[in-house]
Amino acid sequence: MSDPITEADLLAYVDDQLDPAKRIEVEEHLAHDPEAAARVMADLKDRDALRLIHAAPLPRPAEPVLAAADRLERALGWRELGLKFRRIAAVVALVGFGWFAHGQVGLGITDSEASPKPPAFVEDALHSHETALVRARMASQPETAVYDPAEILTETGIRLPALPEGWQVRDAQIFPSRDGHSVELTVEAGDLGRVSLFAGHVPVFNVIDPTIARFDEAKTVYWQTGQLAYALTGTGSDKAIERAALRLSRTLQ
Repeated sequence: MSDPITEADLLAYVDDQLDPAKRIEVEEHLAHDPEAAARVMADLKDRDALRLIHAAPLPRPAEPVLAAADRLERALGWRELGLKFRRIAAVVALVGFGWFAHGQVGLGITDSEASPKPPAFVEDALHSHETALVRARMASQPETAVYDPAEILTETGIRLPALPEGWQVRDAQIFPSRDGHSVELTVEAGDLGRVSLFAGHVPVFNVIDPTIARFDEAKTVYWQTGQLAYALTGTGSDKAIERAALRLSRTLQ
């Protein structure tokens, strides 16, 4: 004997939740209960109507509704943009306050901390400078004062800046660097004393204005033009080395 049909069985029948054997039992029950059959038929009609509504494509909204939606979208967009601008303004204000306070009372930010970290080629320039100093002290490593900028350009692809009048090249060497060839000139540069001019290839195209980097034994002013990098290293005053580097960089423009 089968279990009696409950209201839950009838709802499951409408929702297609019964297995075939149970559906047959429900249909047998409905055949002997006209009132229950009428309710189930009404539920089936409502179910099919809902399915038809969801399956049909949504009609295009009226033009006034579309216009209102467009205005709302623009308003929300401007609101979001305004929030972004306010956040940016807050950051700028905080940064500005920090530099103002640093200038007035000092917040522990030194020039070296505020300066940008030198690119990797500056390390190559410093090593080349130190190597040139070692060569200058060694009798077995004679300096080569004769150099040909055109030949260097042809062989290495490195264009050297024109040296100011009165500067005298004491040594010219081609060194390996992390990104290819590099050239190191040791130069007697008048009031600057003996300086090193480094030029070499770099992997990333960029333009960097002459920028100073200070080290324990020397200071370097470096700059970049396209994929060639340059550095002038010496022990003169900051202003003198910066002026000389700026003058050299302008001969490459």
